[in-house]
Amino acid sequence: MPIFRLNFYSLLSLETKFNCFRSESVVVPQVLQALLSLPPESHLAVRYTSTRLVGELCEWIDSHHSILDSVLNFILAGLQIPKIAPAAASSLLQICQICRDKMYQHFDGLIQIIQHIDNFSISHEAIVDLLKGTAMILSKMPIERIAEGTRQICTVQVSQLNQILQHAGDSAIKTDPVIWLDRLSAVFRNLHPVVSKGQVHPCKVVIEELWPLLSQVCQAYQQDIRVVERCCRCIRFAVRCAGRQASPILQPLVHQMVQLYMIHQHSCFLYLGSILVDEFGSEEPCQQGLLGMLLAFSGPTFKQLEEVEGFRNHPDTVDDLFRLCTRFVQRAPLAFIQSTVFKGVMNCAMAACMIDHRDANASVMKFFHDILRIGIVNEDKVADHEMRKQAASVIMQEYGPQLIQNLLMAVIYCLPTFMMPDISDVIFAIMSIDRQSVCRFLEVALKALPVDDPAGTPKVTQKQLADFHKALTSAEQAKQVSFALRDFTRLFR
Repeated sequence: MPIFRLNFYSLLSLETKFNCFRSESVVVPQVLQALLSLPPESHLAVRYTSTRLVGELCEWIDSHHSILDSVLNFILAGLQIPKIAPAAASSLLQICQICRDKMYQHFDGLIQIIQHIDNFSISHEAIVDLLKGTAMILSKMPIERIAEGTRQICTVQVSQLNQILQHAGDSAIKTDPVIWLDRLSAVFRNLHPVVSKGQVHPCKVVIEELWPLLSQVCQAYQQDIRVVERCCRCIRFAVRCAGRQASPILQPLVHQMVQLYMIHQHSCFLYLGSILVDEFGSEEPCQQGLLGMLLAFSGPTFKQLEEVEGFRNHPDTVDDLFRLCTRFVQRAPLAFIQSTVFKGVMNCAMAACMIDHRDANASVMKFFHDILRIGIVNEDKVADHEMRKQAASVIMQEYGPQLIQNLLMAVIYCLPTFMMPDISDVIFAIMSIDRQSVCRFLEVALKALPVDDPAGTPKVTQKQLADFHKALTSAEQAKQVSFALRDFTRLFR
């Protein structure tokens, strides 16, 4: 048995070469025929490895679709064997990804499996893979079939979530809603039908039907961050699926998010807010409502971050807040800058420069970088480009001096070296607006630096300060700014 299994693993190592030669007609057909003809009593290890190999040969199968029916029968048989099911689900996902154009005739069979999937001894991860593959196939089907197909895929998940809400505490019901929310997420994340301009998105009506249930789950489990995060994730993929055609749920969704955030500051609401801004922020009728959402979020968020060690204790909140603000910069920059919440956001960002959490700091720097570059646009495509340039200049003059000082203090005293490229991008963005002003800002910041150690011995000489000033302000690329910062900070360490 070890010899047979070793041979199969050797074939696995060659699968890339087989896939590269889709027209290969000697070795692969014989290998596949041998795999598909394995007797049921074959050792589980052999069947497991064989199932994996069939999935890895998906590109070859795509070019020889006459064998597809036999391949699917082999894989579906594996789904019914607990120890082989994970490999079978993974292989089915690979087949669906590559052969999706030829799989539509098998959609009804996959639906039957999905609707009885919990009768099989299959892991949650394997079921998610099966749902992903089925959603990919559905994306390629005629658009008039997609709405009903989506309902069919979602039926089991919707039914279970309804039972959980109606029969809480019943031991006969799988009481963890995360299982079913993850499955719904897998469907909408992989469902991408081709919709022509002016055509109604086939998933629009399904998402509208699903929204009240997701709203109830979020309301019922509002104290459980794990469930709320998964619910927000599911809504996120549903909105991404339908795009702007998901607008009927926008107002009630924003209202509920704001209401719950006042009570529980789950940062996933901030992240979901950024998705809504990305999808709807360019639509002028939606901008004020979305800015109202940000204003409502800002009060509890700023209060949380103003606590002792607030930024360090809540890096996810910092990360998601500035993802949200960056989306406003990208989708509705002038409306955002003119809003009442803008100054509070800028002051918060100034304080967040010192945070040493990688993702949180990267989000803050991305926000600064994008807000400073709002004036750098294609003038033929952006009608308000002059107003953007003026706004960027005003921001640079008002916040530039303090920003340069904060960034300098951050790289010297707070941040590891690997985070300097993000800082460099921001400094270079300021220089792209007005290099002469940056020369003045940096000079003031360097004069304010404590250059002596506790004993009064200078850590840095005036020549070193001057050399750094020249190296940074003469940089022609962000990478040169990064090198200058790296060399300078070494003098303090």
